[in-house]
Amino acid sequence: MKRKTNALFLLALCLFLSLSCKKTDEPNTPAVTTVNPFKVNLVSSTTYQTITGFGGANRMWGTQSLKPSEATKAFGLNENELGLSIFRVRIASNKTEWGNIVEAVKEANKYGVKVLACPWSPPAALKSNNSDVRGYLLPENYKAFKDYINEFIAYMAQNGAKIDVVSIQNEPDWKPTYESCDWTADDMINFLNAPGQIVGAKVAAPESLNFNQNMTNALLSNPEASQKFDIVAGHIYGSGLARFPLAEEKKKEIWMTEYLMNLNTGNTGAAEWKTYSEAVKWLESIKMLTSVHDAMSNNWNAYIWWYLQRYYSFIGDGEQNTVNGEVLKRGYAFSHFSKYIRPGFVRIGVEVPVNNYLKITAYQKDSQVVVVIINPENFTVKSVQLNGITPTAAVAYTTTETTTLAKKTLDIVNKTVEMDIPANSVTTIVLNK
Repeated sequence: MKRKTNALFLLALCLFLSLSCKKTDEPNTPAVTTVNPFKVNLVSSTTYQTITGFGGANRMWGTQSLKPSEATKAFGLNENELGLSIFRVRIASNKTEWGNIVEAVKEANKYGVKVLACPWSPPAALKSNNSDVRGYLLPENYKAFKDYINEFIAYMAQNGAKIDVVSIQNEPDWKPTYESCDWTADDMINFLNAPGQIVGAKVAAPESLNFNQNMTNALLSNPEASQKFDIVAGHIYGSGLARFPLAEEKKKEIWMTEYLMNLNTGNTGAAEWKTYSEAVKWLESIKMLTSVHDAMSNNWNAYIWWYLQRYYSFIGDGEQNTVNGEVLKRGYAFSHFSKYIRPGFVRIGVEVPVNNYLKITAYQKDSQVVVVIINPENFTVKSVQLNGITPTAAVAYTTTETTTLAKKTLDIVNKTVEMDIPANSVTTIVLNK
């Protein structure tokens, strides 16, 4: 009897454990939440920032720049093209390297893309340590560095390549062991206020590592220096996604000029990109898209990714099982913003339910409204209904781990459109009024 009781107890225990425990490698089955309907109200009378664009960077070192066929995929607006509208390049500290980017810049110019050029270091001879790595720009050479930037802008123009914006320094507050230069906020203020002037392009500053508000606000708070630059720029490594009230007050554009996510594959000893599943890569892409959403929600005008051609990026480079020149899933994901929200669109108000699971921003230009909906959750949000405008046509494009820009014409019923938003997805809805 005792043996039977023990056997029954063990059987019951095993059954309990099998029901209560779940292997970590088993996929979760997405649940479905129903809100009837999930009402989203578009408020076109409430307007925020004007969008300058969404972009990516050229290779910064060496001779491998964007080729014409790759530029078409990056900047074009046709099928399987990404519609990027900003292109970031490097101002080399050695003039002999300037020619390496001419053709890539000219290709970007063909598509009306704005080109941002950034120095990682002034010429070594102008610095305290006579090196491209670390050190600082000597105050007696402030005008000489402005002249150097002007010479770069003129050189590019003479070769048919237009530069629209120049930065003073990439990540002045980061102290790496590669090409770089140390700047404090006071250094940058003194540089801006020193004799000489950058001409032929707008000026962006300070481009700090994590969009340091103290550094940015110091420049903006100096009346003379504030007049010498046009764009507040910065990166969002670790932090920095926030409103910039002083920049808005001073009527400066706010640009996020560099960010990357690559599952930490660039770190020593880390697993290779090709070892990760598409599901894991896609979830990181959703995080990337959420950072774009957050930047736009904070009234920023532009968002620029790091290298646009890399195995973890928008176009493959032939490494980590990618095909060189092939548009990647992450590129198509980014195009939900870059291809449909064109320069000149204005972000408008969006009213959502209290129990909102979604990341939603909306933009308008002329008779068109574009709504980008990111669902970072593991469940479908049913019956999302867009109200507030009177559309005559509505088309949705949805990307998930397994679908890419799936197109669907939406019915318009009582001036509204409605659709389900899949789990872990991004959907762009284009409404014509």
